[in-house]
Amino acid sequence: MEPDSSSAPIDWQPATQAEDRRRVLRWTCECRPVVYYLITAGGQGYIERTDPGHTTVQSPRLRYAQIADLWEQLLLGRAR
Repeated sequence: MEPDSSSAPIDWQPATQAEDRRRVLRWTCECRPVVYYLITAGGQGYIERTDPGHTTVQSPRLRYAQIADLWEQLLLGRAR
């Protein structure tokens, strides 16, 4: 779903080097121009976004309950 004008912005940051033990839990369809990944690592979670130019950015690391809520908001178009 596309975000609407009232959606909350996510503080996207440049991607850091991937952790040794990261786990991709969910992802959006790779057939779309922008792909999102829900990732856990080191007891925390974050969302990774890859755009058509293969630029990767990440959300801040949060507790899993918080990042799961942010993931849902992103999928519902309430976060961008």
